[in-house]
Amino acid sequence: MNNSRSISIVVLIAVVAISITWYIGNENIKLEQNTIVAENNSINLDLIINFGNGTVLYFNQTSVPDGFSMYNSTQYIIGEDNIDSTYYSEFNAYFVNSIFDTANDSNHAWSAWKYEECCKWQVLDVGSNLHILKNKQIIAWYYQDVNEFGQGNPN
Repeated sequence: MNNSRSISIVVLIAVVAISITWYIGNENIKLEQNTIVAENNSINLDLIINFGNGTVLYFNQTSVPDGFSMYNSTQYIIGEDNIDSTYYSEFNAYFVNSIFDTANDSNHAWSAWKYEECCKWQVLDVGSNLHILKNKQIIAWYYQDVNEFGQGNPN
């Protein structure tokens, strides 16, 4: 009886070990497939952050998930802790208060821009969270005098 009990325990351990091995192998296959999908479902863009004082940061050919907005992409590229914003539900839009600790004040504010194929910069006419990006698009955040809003070039 001891012998049959030992055999049962060994068989049970073998079944559990095989099941765990199969499960881990299956999860690795899923992870590899998800990585391939993620790589295939991304876009490249150029992000410019102009602080209005001569300091300009360029994030060229940066890969972000397809379907991301300008706001999501900025968070993704520079990190959520480096952008502060306020959400206004009545507009379904975020107002950016600061980027990299450069905060809006009574004379200066951040604005969101896009570069159009026709060789011209334009201020976004919607909230940055509503502007869904396209592959190879050029976008910019420009910290400028509020009296010059929409003027000049963010690069």
